[in-house]
Amino acid sequence: MGRRGGLALPALALLGALLLPLRAMAQESEQAMMQVRLGLLYAENDPGAAAAQFRRVLEQNPSHYGATFQLAAALDRGGQPDQARTVWERMLRMAEAIGDGPTADQARARLAQEPLIQEALMKAGLDLLYPGNDPAAAAALFRQVLERNPTHYGATFQLARALDRAGEVAEARPLWNKVLEMAEGYNDAETAATARARLAR
Repeated sequence: MGRRGGLALPALALLGALLLPLRAMAQESEQAMMQVRLGLLYAENDPGAAAAQFRRVLEQNPSHYGATFQLAAALDRGGQPDQARTVWERMLRMAEAIGDGPTADQARARLAQEPLIQEALMKAGLDLLYPGNDPAAAAALFRQVLERNPTHYGATFQLARALDRAGEVAEARPLWNKVLEMAEGYNDAETAATARARLAR
């Protein structure tokens, strides 16, 4: 018993000494792979491929700080601001937790752009719905606004109208009910009358 105990410490020390280079190699490998992924995002301008790679890193290490930041950036560059927003929110919490002021400020600045993003989506949707006469494509954009802001008054109204124009009358009806409820809450008599007329059909 004492003999085995006497051998345990040297054996553990030897094992630790063997593991140190392995840990260093793993860290170097992870850093090298991050460089490859950063190359995809910035040098090769392929945000879709970069985002997929950063997701792989986060599957292995969900709290990887750099991969979280770069995934958010890649999603923005790849035209997926709705998905990026969720990652930026997580990035802000992580940065605040470790006192990383500059990164927290960057995340806050990106999240503060949310109203501008919603406004841009609304404008694009209105252009598709009216001058473009493409109600299905417009509806997809109004849905994006509502995913980001479920109580958006204009997007609710325009989505109901777009679905009607696309022939999705049954799908539009619950939205008209919601429009009526919202319009009455805002004392918007004109919109409430429009919703009632549509529901009376």
